[in-house]
Amino acid sequence: MAKFQTKIIRSKARFVVTGYKPEQMASLGQSLIDYAIKPRLARAEDIYDAPAPALKPNYAKFKQRRSPPAIRNWQLTGRLLRSMKVLRAAQNKAVIGFTDAATNLRAFLNNRRARQFGVSPKDRQILVQALRRLDSPISITKVA
Repeated sequence: MAKFQTKIIRSKARFVVTGYKPEQMASLGQSLIDYAIKPRLARAEDIYDAPAPALKPNYAKFKQRRSPPAIRNWQLTGRLLRSMKVLRAAQNKAVIGFTDAATNLRAFLNNRRARQFGVSPKDRQILVQALRRLDSPISITKVA
């Protein structure tokens, strides 16, 4: 099976943030995954930076035996978090998701139980820091 490649798209948006190339957006998306989303999921926090709900008792016992700790951290086998990637990157836009249908369905179902996949307020701070590390100036213009 081939290694996943981020698809770079060159397109226009309603509001164009100039100075950010698709390659830079892919890098920002990967930084968000590595330094914000995955660590927050490992701590079993939701998108509001609050603790995620506890697991149901039977599943908690199963998970404690198979892959401790028994918390809602999306890490039973590791496949789900390994498949989280930047799927597409374009001018001023990056899409983070899951690379195959099975993990995409698991993430959808897990997120319905407790909203954990997304960008939390603390994640936004990490994203702003990553944006400041880029050396390109920011100017926002409205496209008609």
